[in-house]
Amino acid sequence: MSDPATQPPSRWTGLGEALRRMAIGTIAAAAAVGLIGAGIAWAAHRSVSTGVAGAYYLVGSALFLIGMFPTGGFSMFSGRITRRRPTGSRQEPVFLLGLILVALGVVADVTRPF
Repeated sequence: MSDPATQPPSRWTGLGEALRRMAIGTIAAAAAVGLIGAGIAWAAHRSVSTGVAGAYYLVGSALFLIGMFPTGGFSMFSGRITRRRPTGSRQEPVFLLGLILVALGVVADVTRPF
């Protein structure tokens, strides 16, 4: 019999905590972006639903583009080619947050809850 303390950790260890942090961050970002969009729409005497949807569209698309921006290769800071790394999208969930915000913008635009 093997001792549970000596078994190597699973690759799924800590996934629940990471998903929980992602969910909390997504909810906080959605609330903050929605409140800022609603405040701007209210100050401009526009429809609050349109302001919230527009804020979700703008911030969500910007986060998606940032998350999908390729890494490796040319360095803007040093002006030379850095040590070769695989060129591809960044391995961060920023683009997922962007997609979720765009989806919330579609929901706010279609349903007009406010």
